Amino acid sequence: MIKRVEHVGLMVSDMDESIKFYETLLDFKVRVISHNGDKELTFLTHKGLPGFEIELIRDLRQGAHYSEHGLVNHLAFIVEDTDKTISYCKQLGIIFETSEPKRGINDRKTIRFGGPNGEMLQLVEER
Repeated sequence: MIKRVEHVGLMVSDMDESIKFYETLLDFKVRVISHNGDKELTFLTHKGLPGFEIELIRDLRQGAHYSEHGLVNHLAFIVEDTDKTISYCKQLGIIFETSEPKRGINDRKTIRFGGPNGEMLQLVEER
């Protein structure tokens, strides 16, 4: 069912400093920068890691709670069929954050749920 890890979301306090760190030290490159009102998002790619990205996340509002799950906010998995995987997970008792998937960057379906240790996991439909 799971095909690969797609990205890791990291909470940052200074987006510019974080981008510089990953570009300079680890040779990542910015793919896209986005603002959605509550968060600033930057996706970084690496030529040696095709299909994997680092998502840098910075809360833009005081009191935003996106970072409450820790510095590493979530682990995202690419799935072949989002609806089928959601149905399977629900049969196993998984409770999702939302009743329906959201549309993320590139209009792909995404949905999140908690793991057994409080970690946040995300399903992302294949591009």
